[in-house]
Amino acid sequence: MNERSRATGFPVILRLTDLAVGFGTMRLFEGLNLALAKGEFVGVRGPSGCGKSTFLRTVSRLENPLAGNVIFEEPYTTQASSHIPSYRRRAIYVQQIPVLTENTIEENLRRPFSYKTACGDFPARRAGELLELLFVGQERITQAARSLSEGQKQRVCLIRALLLQPEILLLDEPTSALDEKATAAVEDVLLMEREKRKMSALIISHDAAQAERLCDRIIDLTPLLVAKEGPQ
Repeated sequence: MNERSRATGFPVILRLTDLAVGFGTMRLFEGLNLALAKGEFVGVRGPSGCGKSTFLRTVSRLENPLAGNVIFEEPYTTQASSHIPSYRRRAIYVQQIPVLTENTIEENLRRPFSYKTACGDFPARRAGELLELLFVGQERITQAARSLSEGQKQRVCLIRALLLQPEILLLDEPTSALDEKATAAVEDVLLMEREKRKMSALIISHDAAQAERLCDRIIDLTPLLVAKEGPQ
């Protein structure tokens, strides 16, 4: 895309046009328009149940939009199914509840590099660095992933995403199970990745202070909510 963000001066990498999100035929919100620039962090807020997580799943194409378009660096449009595997490597969704296999931490981190869409080999040294930076510990790499605490699992899932060097991270409450020290470490790593690679992010966080620290701007879904009919 040729358009450049007024906020960052960098090109627009993701465009959402007239997006409607929901389940089946039931719309949660509609009419969302957003241009996300390279290197820009945007917070997403709204009341519980309004569709914030479903929104990230829709942007990642784990769910289909009920209307509108999700366009990533033309001609990569999510309306073309052949582009979706490549798109998901470049715009990675990290959900709030960690998803890990019964294998070791290392095997969980290596797994995405065995897929057909993988680009390059598993960066073992970088994996060790991130395990240290995020206070999981490189010495735990042979430990069963599911034996970790919930907060450690969250960080391992984030590390797995970062190792793929996505252009966009879609983060759903990335520090909800973390203490203050670990939260600060996650924020530092995210800002470092933005500085180093101009990584962009859409971030859901109920921590208003965190959103202010991390994000260049915040979008509120409340005005876009579809009114539900009450009892007659």
